[in-house]
Order: sequence, then C-alpha cells, then structure tokens
Amino acid sequence: VTWLHHKGDSIHLLTVGRSAYSRDERITLSFRYPNNFRLQIVYITRRDEGLYECQVATHPPKVKRIFLKVTAPEVRIVDESGREVTERYYKAGSALELTCLATQVGGGSETTPITWRHGDRTLSKGISSNVSATTDSAISTLTVGPLETRHSGNYTCAVGALAFATVAVHVLN
Repeated sequence: VTWLHHKGDSIHLLTVGRSAYSRDERITLSFRYPNNFRLQIVYITRRDEGLYECQVATHPPKVKRIFLKVTAPEVRIVDESGREVTERYYKAGSALELTCLATQVGGGSETTPITWRHGDRTLSKGISSNVSATTDSAISTLTVGPLETRHSGNYTCAVGALAFATVAVHVLN
C-alpha cells in the first residue's frame, strides 16, 4: 500500500507499506491487521489541503483518491472604520475600541470562542461578542478607557490556538 499527496504538478510520496517517507513528522501511518493502512496527519494546516491517493499493489491495481479540504479560521482586527490595523496611537484619557472579525470559526456548538490578550494577560472585562452559526463567523469588540500609558502594548484576539491577530497600541501623554 502506498500513500501519495498531489500538490500542483508534483507528487509527494508519503508512505510505502508500513514505512513513512515524508520528512514531515506530522505524517504517520497507522496499520491495523490484516490490511488497514490509515494515513494520519496531526496539526493539520491549509498547506495539507489537496488530493491524496492510496494505491494497492494488486492486479489490476486499486486506487482510492480523496480530496482533503481544510477550513481554518481567519482573524483580523479592524478599527472603527472597518480598516484592518496592526498599529494604533491613542491619547491618554481617550478610549480604545478594537473589533476582532473571525471567519470560518465553526458553527453551532462547535464554535471556538474569541479571546483577547494584552501581552501575556487574558482579558475578561470590556468585551462584547457575537457569534453567527449561519455565517460561520464571530465578532468581538474590546473597549478600554480611559486610557493610561500602562495600556500600551500588544493586543491579540485569538480563536482558540488556531488563528490570531495582533495590534500594537501606543498610549501617548
């Protein structure tokens, strides 16, 4: 049994028999007697998307093709005008308002919540969230104010450990 991954015009040999030939340590083969050769990929990413082929060396040969579609969250932080931001400047005493837009977060009970962090500290106050199962998206707004210089730093919104976006905030006197 051989597993292959078709990527563009190239073909990558993943396994032959019970041996893995990929340099990618995330790819392994699980064998269950008598003839079950399962290809396993852990920590899947968008680059894993594509056509996979299982070939069995019989006469005539047997081939099974599977297309793997990877849907992963996309996260961005926008300002009050809806423009994506990576850096913001505020005057001390003003209010910060950042909105995190996440798409492809999963629907219904599978939805992964958005979390906000300031540096290494997870934030719990000043956050409002809205999740839509029909559009597979989530919006979370962080409001902090009145601002002081201690509020400067990196603010990150994250969808679990899957995806995140960060904005550098500078509070000026």
